[in-house]
Amino acid sequence: MIYQYFFRFILVIGMFYCTYALADDYSSCNEYLPALRQINNHKVGPESCQMQQMELEFNGHTFIRADLGLDGTVEGYVTREGNYREYLTNAPDLVFPQTQASKPEIPILAISHYERLRGAAILLVYPKNRKDWNGKLWVTAHGRGSSFHNGSLKLWNKYLDPADPLGELNKLEHVMLTQGYALAVTMRTSEENVGEIVSTLEDGTVVDWVAFNDSHSYIKDFTYVAENAINKRLGKIPTRTYLYGKSAGARLARGLNYYGTTLNTDGKGKRIFDGFLVDDAAAGTWLPVVMHDGKDVLLQTDAEKQAFVPQLELGHQAYSAVNDHDLPDFVTIGFLTNKYNNARILLEKGLGEKFRFYEIKQLSHDDGSAFPEGKKGKLQILDLSLLIDGAVNLLDQWVEGVKIAPPSRSDYLLVGDTNQDGKLDRPAISFPEVACPLGYFYPYPKSGVGTTSWAAFTGQGPEPLDENEAFVDMNHSGTWDFRESPEAAWQRLGLLQAGETLTPQRYMECISKSATELGDEGLFSADTVKNYMAKASSKNLKPVSDDEPALILYNKF
Repeated sequence: MIYQYFFRFILVIGMFYCTYALADDYSSCNEYLPALRQINNHKVGPESCQMQQMELEFNGHTFIRADLGLDGTVEGYVTREGNYREYLTNAPDLVFPQTQASKPEIPILAISHYERLRGAAILLVYPKNRKDWNGKLWVTAHGRGSSFHNGSLKLWNKYLDPADPLGELNKLEHVMLTQGYALAVTMRTSEENVGEIVSTLEDGTVVDWVAFNDSHSYIKDFTYVAENAINKRLGKIPTRTYLYGKSAGARLARGLNYYGTTLNTDGKGKRIFDGFLVDDAAAGTWLPVVMHDGKDVLLQTDAEKQAFVPQLELGHQAYSAVNDHDLPDFVTIGFLTNKYNNARILLEKGLGEKFRFYEIKQLSHDDGSAFPEGKKGKLQILDLSLLIDGAVNLLDQWVEGVKIAPPSRSDYLLVGDTNQDGKLDRPAISFPEVACPLGYFYPYPKSGVGTTSWAAFTGQGPEPLDENEAFVDMNHSGTWDFRESPEAAWQRLGLLQAGETLTPQRYMECISKSATELGDEGLFSADTVKNYMAKASSKNLKPVSDDEPALILYNKF
């Protein structure tokens, strides 16, 4: 064991030398740090900041990218035993009881260290000219599985590639920049048991298995730094700050909103995040339920409901993964059913005016942002950034009182039946490629994974098998049978009458109707609607193989 710590010490010294050997390239950004706060006998918060920056051109405007590497500490709670024991969280009553059927251990306060030498950073991008800035900030929180150990986190000064200065950002974040927002991409260790986070428990024990997956204080502290940097550089504090969270970052965002009176405030009671864009929360949790003495005590008071801010949530319907451990009665093993229950419970608690759930058909957990050309080998994924383009603007209008977000859309009757007449009047969202299909997107390489492939309606041969040799039910017959032709599929879906032929005109009419409806609701931008109709005019209506591009439209950022 002593050798392990010795080698870890040598590694840190080596990284320190490599990072600061060219110290002239970097500068201190300590002026952006908030004051440390007192947690028991500890001073906690960001302690030091190093910065590098460059100027870049994007979407016809000049931006500044400043990478801020941070060292510091953050407080939270863990448990010594049980599922998710490593998840440092500031909402222990929400998190740990939802991870196992047996009563969890009493949570233990921990003070945990983060280091820029192990990837802790903010990738801050903002318009150089204040006139190009809309005055608002988006903060993003990524999902589980990021660490220096597995290579997904880097030395703080190695995220930036001068030859591709926005390459580290995904398409969804690019969309935020196109709308004039400042952007703060937060980087944190979110893989457990990798020895990257030294934590001191309240009894003095030092451990190295903690992860920042659910650390609300971490995201809040990094947000303070980003806001201070924007204020110093553009001469104005953001008028609105929004949080986008994906997967583990999404349930972190849920926790901030569900504990709005305590977690979504700074030390002086000021609100931090004005709205949340929650993207496919990991395992469909955390649900808005905290049980004490057999009663749900969460979001019951007027003060709690008043503190709840607009939450626009996206659910990826084709992500059919399941939990493989025991759970309490109110948490299901199915990720999608948990997303359904989250929406239902919030509606039952009277928060329907501040909450929307938009379920998306034939989209698994991944969002296509890694595919500049829309596909990679057998993988083809609907490009969620097209919908995010609308959702970002929609959430802002909702928060500003300009426009009320349209009602939730889901194939779950208790959510999609918005007028309570027992009929599904607001079904899940279908991208135009799904509403007017020439094939079918399905989880690939096997059921339960986050990626999809595409099977064309060729009218030839049997339906495909995935890598586990499970058949893909393209026509929802419940049996493994033959592939339909495009005409047969459209007739089954009621898009064509029996005997009708799929013509370019009928196809264009369908695409136009689908894209326009999403545009009218604000879920697609006007440019996206226009581009769908332009691209659809050249689409091959009789695909001959699964290797053909499935997507009509995707962003090429």
